[in-house]
Amino acid sequence: MPTRRHRFHRSPWAMLIALIASVPAFYDSMMPTPATWATWMYVVSGFVVLGWAWSARRAARLVQHGGDRHRQLGDDTHTWGMRPSEERLDWFLGASLLLSAVLPQSNVSEPALVWRLVISVLMLYRLLKISMPLLTETGLARLLVLGASVLGLCGIGFYWLDPGVKTVNEGLWLAFSTAATVGYGDVVPSSTASRVFSVFVVLLGYGVLSLVTASIAAMFVGTQERKVEREILRDMHEQLKTVHEEIAQLRAELRAELRAARQAPEDDDQRKRQ
Repeated sequence: MPTRRHRFHRSPWAMLIALIASVPAFYDSMMPTPATWATWMYVVSGFVVLGWAWSARRAARLVQHGGDRHRQLGDDTHTWGMRPSEERLDWFLGASLLLSAVLPQSNVSEPALVWRLVISVLMLYRLLKISMPLLTETGLARLLVLGASVLGLCGIGFYWLDPGVKTVNEGLWLAFSTAATVGYGDVVPSSTASRVFSVFVVLLGYGVLSLVTASIAAMFVGTQERKVEREILRDMHEQLKTVHEEIAQLRAELRAELRAARQAPEDDDQRKRQ
């Protein structure tokens, strides 16, 4: 019987939005006067991540049940595109976000700050894993828009977190110099929250700027490859043209020889008659 293979696909945007939404809550907990919305942001993000993990577990069970049924019919096994380690990490992140909502504020509790830092690193790793397929299929124009958007949000973040940054323009300049690892020193992070924020800005800068430069390099390399391919095709066409001319010449010579071979017996007969 013909084999069949099914794979469930889910939109990653709910997970991406939930993880990104918890970032302001993380930094707000380090502010001198934290806002109450940060706690609710942790709660909402945690439940969304747990819902994502639950839906992955449920889909995996359905796939396993369907795979057993189709194996009895001789079909191929169903597959699920999510690794068990990623599913366990999602369960852990969802529970950790809910726990972060009830922990003391990071500006008054160092253990709570360390805990939230560890969770932030895991969240950054999960964000990269989810968004990597989306980024690799993005063209140069979208990558440039993405890079500008990331720098703009980071600049607003510095303006919000750092009391030494007086304007949004200074925040944008600090975001660019931090992401590009230039470090001019004219504007520097001056608070704990902005220093922690700068660490993640450097990591985001490496990722986004690397994608942009890689896309530009690939564009130039692709242009050079197309030029080489055109030259190879031109040479091949010239060689094929030469081969066609030689074949035509050989055919003409062969026809002439055949005509001469047919004409020779007739000439001999005429000579004998004469």
